[in-house]
Amino acid sequence: MRRFGLLGAVLLVLAVVYAVAWHTQSRAPQAAVQPTPQMAAVTSVTRSCPPPAPNSGAAHIAMIALPSPPAATAAAKAGFVGNGSATLSVVPATSGGSAPQPVTVSEVNTLTTVAAPTAAGKSAQTSSGTAVAATGQMAEGFEAEQADASGMGLVSCTHPSSDMWFVGNGAGTGASSITLYLMNTGDLAASANVSLYTDAGLQTGLSTAITVAPHQVVTQRIAPFVQGSAALALHVMTSSGQVAASVWESGNSGGAWLPQAAAPATSLVIPGLTVASSSARLFVTVPGATDAKLKVVAFTAQGKFTQFGATPVDAPSAATSSFALNSLGASAAGLQLTSNVPIIAAVLVPGQGMGSFTTAVPPITEQGVVAGNPATRGLTVGLVLTAPAGAAKATVSVVGAAGSGQSGQGGQQVTVQAGHTSAVTVPRPQNSRDPFAIVITPAAGSGPLYAARVVTSGTGGLSAPVTSVLPVPTALTVISLPPVQNAYAAVLP
Repeated sequence: MRRFGLLGAVLLVLAVVYAVAWHTQSRAPQAAVQPTPQMAAVTSVTRSCPPPAPNSGAAHIAMIALPSPPAATAAAKAGFVGNGSATLSVVPATSGGSAPQPVTVSEVNTLTTVAAPTAAGKSAQTSSGTAVAATGQMAEGFEAEQADASGMGLVSCTHPSSDMWFVGNGAGTGASSITLYLMNTGDLAASANVSLYTDAGLQTGLSTAITVAPHQVVTQRIAPFVQGSAALALHVMTSSGQVAASVWESGNSGGAWLPQAAAPATSLVIPGLTVASSSARLFVTVPGATDAKLKVVAFTAQGKFTQFGATPVDAPSAATSSFALNSLGASAAGLQLTSNVPIIAAVLVPGQGMGSFTTAVPPITEQGVVAGNPATRGLTVGLVLTAPAGAAKATVSVVGAAGSGQSGQGGQQVTVQAGHTSAVTVPRPQNSRDPFAIVITPAAGSGPLYAARVVTSGTGGLSAPVTSVLPVPTALTVISLPPVQNAYAAVLP
């Protein structure tokens, strides 16, 4: 009898639990409520600008911060007030000695161009780099570039990282001098391994890790390890710490910076090929152990055209290959590369001296910014915009330095048809000969938009010889935080 009594008690408890669950549940199934993503303002950015290129004179730093209303709201909720500041500090090649006072900037929505600080007692032409640390509103929509005396941005100042790629000419095709700069702005020593991929395969000459002391820059000559090469890729990886890497190539005809390439992927878009693209060269690196089957499509003002025929071309594994793009003709273009294995890619655009390099970049989100653009007579500044998928709409506006005036016209409205590329001339701010910044703001619902800033010299506008090409990076003001839900999955492994 006791056994039956115990069983009855257990059944009674289960019935009560079931009844409570039944009455507390919703009578009708409802769709799960998706939490609203939280937006956080960007409040801290660090950038590293390389030393000036050899024999190029003193370097300048062009920078701008462009806060947005959503960022201001997010920053206010987080308790951040005021403009914040951007501080430029010298990063020398050797330790010791007294460093100059850092340069501090705190004016947002205004282009600032300053001479790069140099180590005390050193000339402007040294191997010192520049560290930039922006906080508060000065970190929102922030972009910085190394610029020349005219204010023209030559290469973007990059974020310290542990994994970077650069692709360009080999030592046997006009780049008799190749210099790698490794800058460590952290407080701990960094150890960087550099892999070299040429058309002859993976080279083993630079097999020892490079130690970069805290707050120092190390210069490494690369050409001796890749003599006779027709194409080259450098892969910089750190086993400890982080560094900012930059690569300068030069020869008898001049020199150019290699922009940092996008990470290996099976689909890449390279913007910025100008009307001189009929003699451009495409460089493709295959880092893995499987050969690549490569398809290349060019998007021009007339539409899209397949390069190299309908059959995919082969690019060997563990090597860098080069391909002539002589089928493009005189047309501004962007390229889309697809492959069966991850690849890295860049293009040499003919122009003054060696020419200029452009590389694969992500599409612009929120806004794309180029800080350094010259207003010098005889130079034309423009954008090469590519929309490989849906039609893209954007506003192109300019921002001047303090006291130089703004465009005052609300920006230029630009539409790029799907599968096309458009070349757009960007006028300087009215009544000003000072450098200016360019801001590209895609419209809501626009298709993916890829952009590169080009500067040409001489008559002919954007058809004139190219002086500089800069892929346009995204300059975020806010970031989206992942939503949090009331679920055990949030805390369970």
